[in-house]
Parts: sequence; structure tokens; C-alpha cells
Amino acid sequence: MTHGWKYLLYLPKMLAQRSTTVAAAAILFSGVAISAADDSNTCLLYLAESTIPNAGLGMFTGVPVEEGQLLGRVGDAAFATVDQDWHMSSATGMISKHSGDYHWPLTNYDWNAGDIGLADEAEDVSVTVNGFGAAPNCHFSLLNVDEHGAAYDAAGLSRYTSPGAGAITPWWNRTSTATRDIAAGSELYVDYGPSWFTSREGHFQLVPLESSYESALEFLQSYGKMLVGTDSPDDLVEDKMMIGDEVQKDLWDIIKTHPYVSRERQALPETYKDGIRAIKEGDIMTVEVENSIRSIEYLEEHGKCVDNIVPKQSTIPHAGRGAFATRFIPKGGLVAPAPLVHIADKSKANMYAEKKGPTGNIIRDEENIVHKQIILN
Repeated sequence: MTHGWKYLLYLPKMLAQRSTTVAAAAILFSGVAISAADDSNTCLLYLAESTIPNAGLGMFTGVPVEEGQLLGRVGDAAFATVDQDWHMSSATGMISKHSGDYHWPLTNYDWNAGDIGLADEAEDVSVTVNGFGAAPNCHFSLLNVDEHGAAYDAAGLSRYTSPGAGAITPWWNRTSTATRDIAAGSELYVDYGPSWFTSREGHFQLVPLESSYESALEFLQSYGKMLVGTDSPDDLVEDKMMIGDEVQKDLWDIIKTHPYVSRERQALPETYKDGIRAIKEGDIMTVEVENSIRSIEYLEEHGKCVDNIVPKQSTIPHAGRGAFATRFIPKGGLVAPAPLVHIADKSKANMYAEKKGPTGNIIRDEENIVHKQIILN
């Protein structure tokens, strides 16, 4: 889901000495104390190349995670984009970003407002969740992350007296937890929902859905019967197979490269040996799980740690939340990696005053820009 380009923020000068309270103090956040001293050398989350071919970057856990456990140290901020189609429409009629009437690059990264708890923010709400919420990919046979709603907290800014009120999102701490025990190095997957893929063209037309894996397993069972003449997975041993390894490899290559591509074919394992293993295990998930794990050494060398900082209330008055170090960061050290989404036309974030249209309907006043969507902050 993430773009391949990364913005890397490095520290220009020494943040703190190892003996200072920044490196040794416990960080108290969202009611959970995390000891930076005890955890200073452990990266909880990495951003690295996804194990899904051509999927760009993905999110990986750097530690074993138990079912129900929080992923990372704290949840993400959630940014509501409100009534954008109305603000982009003229008196001639409504247009829609989802229909491609205008370009809004965050469309593919927005979440359903009701799922986040922001449905009542306006008549039409889409929600951008940055941080962890924007990074995981979706793999329907390997879903291991459950995402929750955001909490309302204005970070101590009074809507009546603070000049900073309205400049930050009050919705934050949208957490993600493990739906099952997850091994260290595993890629993390969230459920986009089938419609996210079925409503899009291009390669998304071929992304396997949950039903695709069921059909693929049925095909594998027929394939296994063809190899040995029986329905028993126990018979899938070399001396009982009717064709040898080289022929099996060639046959599997034909199956996987057949010009009539489908979601079901894409759900099949990459190699014929993995196909045999899936038949013996009785599911494709077992094989896919193993292929979705990267070594911690790989993640340290090729990935970027994303939990060097956490948000909490800024020490600057009226500034809302700021970024705080979770561990010692040396001069020149990485503070945070972040995939970039380029908003080429900031006018698409304009918010206009209302006026009466030619038929008495309420339309935007194109000469009176009163605000910008908060995502621009």
C-alpha cells in the first residue's frame, strides 16, 4: 500500500548523552509505561520491502507479539478530510474523487470514517491515518492485525482560548493489535476489505481474495491426485509420483505463467514444492506464513526502524503534540523514515464559504476560501 519513496529524518546534532534522562527515563504514554533503558536496543517495528511481490514497502514486527498485544508503542493520529467533494464541486453539479473527477492522492490511503469513529465529523468524511496505519499491506490468507478506532483528545488545547486549537487533529491513538501470536520478523497485514481491490483496475484485479485461496486449495488437491492417482496427501512422496521433479517444475511454470491470469492462480504458491507442502498441510496459509517472515538481520540491514520516536504533549505551549525519542539517538542517527505521498495541487484541500446557487441550492463561494483541510498541517 505504501509508496516506494521514503523521507528519512536524521538528527543533525547530539540529542542526548546516554546518561541523561532522555535515554534512561520511562516514557509514560496512554497509561502504559515503556522503559527506554530496558528497551533501548530493541526496535519494535520496521519498514522494509514487502514479501508480497511488487507491493512496495511493508511493515514488520521486530519482536514476537502475542495475540491481543499492542503493535508498536502507541497508536496513530487520524486526520479527517471533510466534505471534500462539495468543496471541489461547482454550481454545475457534484463531482467525486472516488470517480476520478479530480485527483486526491490520499484516496487509496483513506479509511472508512465509521471504522475510525469519525463519521459524525461532517456529512462526508474520509480519514487518513498516518504512521503504522498507512504502512501495512493486505494479504487475505495472512491477516494478523486488528485495527481500532481513534480517541478524541485535544492535547490540552482549549477550543475557546488556545491559538493552537484547530491546528492539530484532536483524533489520535488509533491502535492496532495482533489477532494471533506473531513471530519476530513477520510482515504485518491488515484487512482492506475485498471491495478495496474489486473496485480498482490494473494489478489490483488480480490480488487474491479470501475465496481465491479456497479455490486455489481445491485446485491443488486435484493437482496432487493427478501426481499420484489418489486423494491421500501421504502418498505425495517421490517414489509414488508419476512424474519427476524436472517435469513437475516445468508443469508448475506453465500453470503459473498461463496467459489467462486470475485471482485464483495468483493465490497458488510460487513453487511446485510449496504447492506439494500446501497439499500436505491442508492449507496454503502455512506456506505463506513462512514466506512472509524476514530475519531480524535482514530488517536491520535493509529496513528502517520506525519506533525511534513517539508522540506526546509538546513542551511548547499551544503546540499540541510533539515527537519524543524512545531511545538514545546519536548524531547523524535516523529519527524516522516516512513514505511520501505527493499532493501536487494544494488547492484540492481548499475549503470554501457557502452561498446560494442559481436554483436556490447551497454551493461553494469560489471567491471566499475560509480554511484548508487539516491534513495540510
